[in-house]
This record gives sequence, structure tokens and C-alpha cells, in this order.
Amino acid sequence: MPTAILIDTDPGIDDAVALALAAKLPVLRIVAITTEHGNTDIDRATRNARLIASTAGITAPIIPGAANPLVREPHPARETHGAEGLGFVIPGQAAENEIDGAAEAIIAQVRGNHKLTVCCMGPLTNLATAIAFAPDIADALGPVFVMGGALGVPGTQTPLSEFNWWSDPEAADFVLHANLDLRLVPLDVTRRIAIPGSAIRALIEAGKADQEARFWADALRFYAEFHREYEHFDGCVVNDALAIALAADPSLAQWEEMRIDVSLSDDERRGAVRRSAAGGYATVATRVHAHQVLALIEKCVFSRWLPTGSLAQGAADADRWLAAAASRTIAE
Repeated sequence: MPTAILIDTDPGIDDAVALALAAKLPVLRIVAITTEHGNTDIDRATRNARLIASTAGITAPIIPGAANPLVREPHPARETHGAEGLGFVIPGQAAENEIDGAAEAIIAQVRGNHKLTVCCMGPLTNLATAIAFAPDIADALGPVFVMGGALGVPGTQTPLSEFNWWSDPEAADFVLHANLDLRLVPLDVTRRIAIPGSAIRALIEAGKADQEARFWADALRFYAEFHREYEHFDGCVVNDALAIALAADPSLAQWEEMRIDVSLSDDERRGAVRRSAAGGYATVATRVHAHQVLALIEKCVFSRWLPTGSLAQGAADADRWLAAAASRTIAE
């Protein structure tokens, strides 16, 4: 029987890949998608989620959520995901004013689905709010997969902090201490899930004759340009897709139980993760079978346009890129 899963997301280019992957995995049954601030504003995130769902054949309800972090101002990542949140894709429908109903939806889905799996691919505002409103759902939840944080690698927002946890560290702190079956998927493993530039160029070529291929080409081309300019990498990392892959098959990673906390400071440590004897318990992905994950993404999302093995190079490219970055850090 497929695993019932609620996906909390802020689309976002890698979120789009993750949602398309989830739609094609027979072991998952999407019961709802909730949206929030993060990669873009809540109105665009919700519009984008509906567009992606329509493209991927997802029929689950899409419920808009938090427009702001718990106590801070939102900071959309427009330099990373573009003005509309999907790179060079310009959706045909304008974003509309959305009304927050995500916390209530999460509560209802947890109570209606025994040990519901949740996959959070953006800031943790919606989940924290739902648990604050209904503390009983913490015990009723199944595994909660969270793409966020960085332990032994540089962050994406500051040298120490990953964007999702930097965006709403108070929500991350609340969730960490909610006694959940928390499965953390940090940058340490997600940065190995890279779509190589050669595959993106093949999608651009396919997009000349295929509208859906053009959608992916326009989204990933923007993402690749960002990675080339800021990361010196030919391709792009699809962080959120790993969280979905692991929700479907946790054996694709190696895991370690640890206690961690998150910094609530206002300096470059904001959102930073560290081991702490007083921290919350989490099961953390520490290594990933990147070739297998990329093969899964290729098969489920891109096989119509790419030959088998087109994404395999991404794992090796990411290994070299990360090794070179580590060498530069040591030299500095």
C-alpha cells in the first residue's frame, strides 16, 4: 500500500523537480500539498505549486500557508529562483492573494491518515504552527523528512547556514524540540544530487519541439546560470528532490541519530546547525547513494527527453566540485 505523504513546499525550482518526482513514485500517495514563504512569496509559491501539480498530474489539494516566518521578515530567494520562482518560466496565470490555511490542513491530514509521512522542503513555519495549534499531532505523526540545515559543509545563505533554516530558525527550533520522528536531509547530502549541465543543454534542445521539456529547460537553465556564477559549477543541485527520494526509500542514504540545535542569532550563525547535548533528537542523513537517486529522478521526471544515464555524470561532477571547494576552504 502506498505511503500517504503531505508535502510542504515553497516552489522554487528544485521543489518543482521534487514534486514531479513524488507524483511518479508508486510507493507514495500525495494527500495534500501546503505552501509557504521561502524561495518566493506565498502567492507565487502557491500559484507555482498549482502549475507544477497540473503538469505532473497531481490531483491532491494545494493549500496556501504562511506568508511570513514566525517572528522575522520574509526574504525570497529571487536571485536563486527568479522573479516568479521558477527561473525563466513565466507562468500564464498571475499570482493571486492567498489565505493561510496550511496549519489547519496539516492538522486535519494528520488526524485523518494514521502515522502520516510529512516532507518539508522549505522553512518549517507551517509545521511549527500546526503543532503549536494542536500539540497532540506530534505523537500522531509518522516520519517527518526535512530538507534543511548544514552540518559539515558550507551553507547556502551564510557560510554557516542553509537557506530554509536561516529563513525561519525559530520554526526549525520549535520543530526540533517537538519530539517528532525527524529525518533531517541536510546540505551535506543534498549537494551531491546535481543535474549536469550536459543534461540541461539536452533539455533545451528538446524544448524546441516539446512544451513540457521547455518548461524544465527554462527552469533549470536559470538555476544552472546561478550555479555557474556563484558556485562555479556546470549544472544545478536539486536539494529538495533528495528529501522526496528518501521519503520513498530511506535506504538510499546512511543515517545517524544525533542531538542538534539551531542558532537563533542575528549574525552569520542565524539558522546554523550544531550538535548539542541539549538539542533535539534527529536522525540525520550523512551519506547518500547519489547515482541511484539521480537515476530515479531521470527515470521519473526526464526520461521522455534524456537518454538513460544522462544524469549519472552529475554525481561525479558534484564530488569533484565539493572536493575542490573543500580544498579552497582549507587553503584559505
